[in-house]
Amino acid sequence: MEFDTRISSIFVMNMFFIGFAFVMAFYCSFYGDFRYAGFRYIYLIWLAIGFTRLLNYRKYFNFVIFRKPILVVNESGIYDLADNIKYLWKDIISIDEANAYLYIKVGNPKEYLANIQNPLKRFIKKLMSEPFKINVDMIRVNGDVLLDILDEYSNQALITSGNASIITNP
Repeated sequence: MEFDTRISSIFVMNMFFIGFAFVMAFYCSFYGDFRYAGFRYIYLIWLAIGFTRLLNYRKYFNFVIFRKPILVVNESGIYDLADNIKYLWKDIISIDEANAYLYIKVGNPKEYLANIQNPLKRFIKKLMSEPFKINVDMIRVNGDVLLDILDEYSNQALITSGNASIITNP
């Protein structure tokens, strides 16, 4: 089952802030009349804010523009196309939902860390002691419905392997 990207108010707000940061950088670099020398380079701070937000949201922006699914759930596992990680049902220990995120705990996280291509993202994931997460706010489905669908597919996969359900409700 494929889930498309949702254009939520948070997504729109972040796109607005990215544009605002670049407009402010342009304004400060060309029209800023600063009396103190330190303020002449404030446009660099605005550029840094804009580029940082753009790096965080560009993957979602591509999914919205090209109308691609952002999450695929099937009998073999969960495929998060935004982070390009496929979680297999046999490796998943638990799935929790909190604060508009799905937190996925896997049995051997080092295998999943090795599959992350970007060395910076891999380093950040190693530093964070929390499990892998999927942003539910960007998925066009209700969080409870998504948990039910995940429970259905996990039960199908776990019945064949003989294990218990892994979905836990908050």
